[in-house]
Amino acid sequence: MSVGPTSHAQSNNAPQTSTSSEPQVISAGRSGLRLGQISELTIIAPLKPGGADRLREKLRQSAAHQQERMAKIATVHDMRFVIFDQDTRLLFATAYDGDWDTYIDDFGTQIPDLLNYFFEDVEEFPGIETPGAKDFIAKHQVTASGWYAAYPSQTVRDIWRGQRVVQAFNELIDAAQS
Repeated sequence: MSVGPTSHAQSNNAPQTSTSSEPQVISAGRSGLRLGQISELTIIAPLKPGGADRLREKLRQSAAHQQERMAKIATVHDMRFVIFDQDTRLLFATAYDGDWDTYIDDFGTQIPDLLNYFFEDVEEFPGIETPGAKDFIAKHQVTASGWYAAYPSQTVRDIWRGQRVVQAFNELIDAAQS
């Protein structure tokens, strides 16, 4: 019985074992890790004075529109903003499809205003469309010491396609039962 894209169930709830076809953790490019189709990025950077409160308000106001905005890029699995150290630092973490450079380029071309809006309260953030943006990100990026992706072979677009198939199938079953 298959329980995921890269593992197999064993009887009596025994630990799952790897198979030779299971993706290996490799470099995502300039920084970060990649497992199959999915890469990780974690940034820890200092906030400007008062930046924590401003960023919290921006995140609160934009929460209802996140899915619509991230759909423009269509590679973002998740994003987290964590303000810590008595409101002096930001941890930004995300999982995304593909390589590091392509991901950063997508933000700079698809939603630069939104990214600049969220990161304008990070000290010395140059703006995503500037030549120094990638160096800034790499300087503040911390590669994960350990990382897990439940579906490393499934891109965001693959997941969306699967959801559409399931929805269409459910509608067909519902119509047949009516």
